[in-house]
Amino acid sequence: MQLIKDRICSETTVREWNMDGLKVSKFRMYLPQILATTAKNLLVIDIGLTTTFPTIAIPPLLGTVDVQEEEIFHFTPEEASWFGSLAFICTPIGSVFSGWVTETIGRKNAMILVNLPHIAAWLLIYFATSVSEMYLAAILLGLGTGFMNSPIFTYVGEICQPAIRGILTSCAGVAATLGFFIGYLLGSLVTWRESALICLTIPLISIIAIGFIPESPIWLLSRGRDKEARKSLQWLRGWVCPEAVEKEFLELQRYSINSTRCNPCQKSDQICNHPPPTFSDNMKELIRKRTLKPIFIVAMFFLFSQFSGTSSMRPYLVQIFKAYGIPVDPNWATVVTALLKFLATIVCATVVKMMGKRLLSLISVAGTAFCSIAIGSYANIVLPAGWSSFEKHTEVPGDGIFPMVIFFTLSFIMSLGLSPVSWMLLSELFPFKARATSAGLVAALYYLFIFISTKTYLDLERGLGLDGANWLYGVVAILGFLFFYFFLPETENRSLEDIEIHFSTQKLTNINIQSKSCGDSSIAESRQDQTSSSSVENGSSGCENNGFTDKY
Repeated sequence: MQLIKDRICSETTVREWNMDGLKVSKFRMYLPQILATTAKNLLVIDIGLTTTFPTIAIPPLLGTVDVQEEEIFHFTPEEASWFGSLAFICTPIGSVFSGWVTETIGRKNAMILVNLPHIAAWLLIYFATSVSEMYLAAILLGLGTGFMNSPIFTYVGEICQPAIRGILTSCAGVAATLGFFIGYLLGSLVTWRESALICLTIPLISIIAIGFIPESPIWLLSRGRDKEARKSLQWLRGWVCPEAVEKEFLELQRYSINSTRCNPCQKSDQICNHPPPTFSDNMKELIRKRTLKPIFIVAMFFLFSQFSGTSSMRPYLVQIFKAYGIPVDPNWATVVTALLKFLATIVCATVVKMMGKRLLSLISVAGTAFCSIAIGSYANIVLPAGWSSFEKHTEVPGDGIFPMVIFFTLSFIMSLGLSPVSWMLLSELFPFKARATSAGLVAALYYLFIFISTKTYLDLERGLGLDGANWLYGVVAILGFLFFYFFLPETENRSLEDIEIHFSTQKLTNINIQSKSCGDSSIAESRQDQTSSSSVENGSSGCENNGFTDKY
């Protein structure tokens, strides 16, 4: 068998090597990275299903919609608000521990392990006979979702070459909105119990798919498993021979050794003979400015995305659509919103390289502000005072066409930049030493924000009304626009090295990340185009020496 492999490798070498080096097509070079990202994105689809499931289960259990069969148990409005938000308060617990688990057992093993809580949760929901069992399932879904954050976002950042990193990280948003679409579609076609049983298949498929992809080479090198790291890199760069990745592999070894040195030895560029960093040393990495600045930016991004638009309304969208008198079936209206989100994330992935993340974010948050204020104004003018979405209405004032159009527009414009770009930044902004821990910590804050926004929506609507609640979300979006304008840097076409150097040396108000390794972005683009055909040999995708983790 080995002789056959050697012969194939030899024939490949003769066929593809020339005087300039190994020539590998872009398709062959990028395909394994796409496949690995797709396997990872099955977990993101499961997160989307988890997020939308309360929207499916709450209306029939709350009694705001007619059901064909009598339910075994029912929700009160308070119980519904807890079920709609309980998963999100448990998610930060999983997120905090996910960084430690990911660093300990590896990205791949962590992505397999995190499916177990969701498998148990979907089974528990299908057989649930009480509110307490639904609460327990929500807790398991929240913990499982939290455990997923660190491995899935650190993995894609470490395996992807810079030329396609922005596109592939944006695919996480596509996968999440695909999960929304599938969830809402299931809610329109089958009962909530049957939906849970169908959702169960996603984590099972995820375990099988992830079993076929390699571990992150940089993590393997950090554990001294050089032989496995080389094989992983060969797989990720197009199933090539060892000679094809030799230069990149040596660069990764240098980077791995450098990243394990203590900070004084890094600064003096000396061999480090100090003992490995302790837990306290690792925690100190979180308070360095190169880590604190990205944490602040991404955390604020998540804050504005969750307290504007429809994010806090998501568990109650069916009843909110009924309260506004949307002239279509509310369940199918949620399917349309999910489809629009899905299309918007595809558009985002398509244009992000051309437009950049900063401009997309500004356009998205500005559109979100406009739509939120417009919906609030409609509710103030057309709907009676004290009109609530938590009550069943037989007749609704107005024809409902205007709010339907605005809700659909809002779903699209939010997913064009505000929702997906935040997760792209989560894969890019943090320095390597604190990447997994920082990603887990900020993801924990994200779900804490979701819990607060969804849990308080009932009180907010009761206190301010449908109009006041949407006006408040519009004001938050305006504040978000100002924040992005003054503090959000452009990371597109910038290496991880450039980003880390920027946050280590520049003020927070400096939004221009300079390319230290290859000059300005136009030069970087030109060099990427010139060298893409030989990037497997060079170990880079343009200006970086390191093809997927970059050197620091």
